[in-house]
Amino acid sequence: MDFAATPSIFLRITEAIPTTLALTAISFILALALAILIAVIDYNKVPVLDKICGVYVSFFRGTPLIPQLFLLYFGIPSIVPSLRDISPFAVCIIGLTLNSAAYMKEVVRGALLSVPDGQREAALAHGMTSRQAMFRIILPQAARVAIPSLFNNLVDTVKGTSMAFTVGVVEMTAAAKLKAAVTYDYFTAYVVLMLMYWAIILILERVEKTVEQKMAVGYER
Repeated sequence: MDFAATPSIFLRITEAIPTTLALTAISFILALALAILIAVIDYNKVPVLDKICGVYVSFFRGTPLIPQLFLLYFGIPSIVPSLRDISPFAVCIIGLTLNSAAYMKEVVRGALLSVPDGQREAALAHGMTSRQAMFRIILPQAARVAIPSLFNNLVDTVKGTSMAFTVGVVEMTAAAKLKAAVTYDYFTAYVVLMLMYWAIILILERVEKTVEQKMAVGYER
């Protein structure tokens, strides 16, 4: 390992951190919103829509992320010319969102099912609509249950951004690859890259513990 080259490699990868974090944050927020929508549809057994959502979840959970990105970036624009100008960054956001939401939906669904049916029945008995019961009673309680697994999904999303280089987005992995191609010091580049990913994940784990502690207030005995 070339320690003399480490600072320059570190700086090059650091320049790409904002791109990695932007990909992560945007796709995770969109995926969470989509996952909640699909989970609520499944929870309420909405006719037709629950079947469509089931096929979507099965497809994106059953296929790898890279082919999904290739389909979105190379495949679909080849038959829909108007989509040829879509940016690689936007493609990665869409791909990561659709992929992550398929996994997060099961997390949200499990959290919803963990809330006793009596909670919903009591809300309806007090005059709330089904929608009010969902957003005021069920979802807040389900959120506390879902937090640990959702943070695992967030970690997976961070790792998933490393696939963005396959369609030309210069995030952390792409930056390390480009730097290594110049210096031919692949070992140092990828060791530094992995350590930086590790640091980000450790920070997220610390945030998770803090959030869990705050959400546990009022539930502790």
